[in-house]
Amino acid sequence: MIIIDDFIQNKTLLDNIAKDKTFFSSNGKYYWYDGWWWEKPNTLKKELIKEIWGENSPYKEVKIEGFEYWTGQLGPDASTKELPIHFDKDEAEWEKSGKVIPPVIGSVFYPVPFDITGGDLVIYSSGMDNEPEIVKPKFNRLIIFDAGNHEHTVQQVNSGLRSAIAINLWDRKLDLLME
Repeated sequence: MIIIDDFIQNKTLLDNIAKDKTFFSSNGKYYWYDGWWWEKPNTLKKELIKEIWGENSPYKEVKIEGFEYWTGQLGPDASTKELPIHFDKDEAEWEKSGKVIPPVIGSVFYPVPFDITGGDLVIYSSGMDNEPEIVKPKFNRLIIFDAGNHEHTVQQVNSGLRSAIAINLWDRKLDLLME
């Protein structure tokens, strides 16, 4: 696991995300981006993906076909307070064949300031029978981990609103919505 605080140095991008009332409007809906090498970023989410995984990427050795991404907001007054334990996979392939195909790597980024209690990311990197790694949500924090092979969850948010974007890198194209 890699955790980097104050990752995005482009303050204009972070300000634009904070001002954008639609950034989190598709809560939990999965999207696909082929990458800036095929398509110039035309949304703030795609700009953010390029900022994280382009020249600033702390994980250079990845060869990928594109990015699966989704936003999520959790809180006591939101539609969801927590996320159950899971691992990331190609959901369409899982539904069709039962075959588990994981992403190359996964990430969580907190692009807007917030004041919350709870909402910790819990990663079982040594298996479910061992003590998990626990990462507190924090504005401008990037977390990179093996989301396809390590079960993980988000604990209940007791106050405030936890706002995050999850980005998985894939070595094959997924059939998802284009934003």
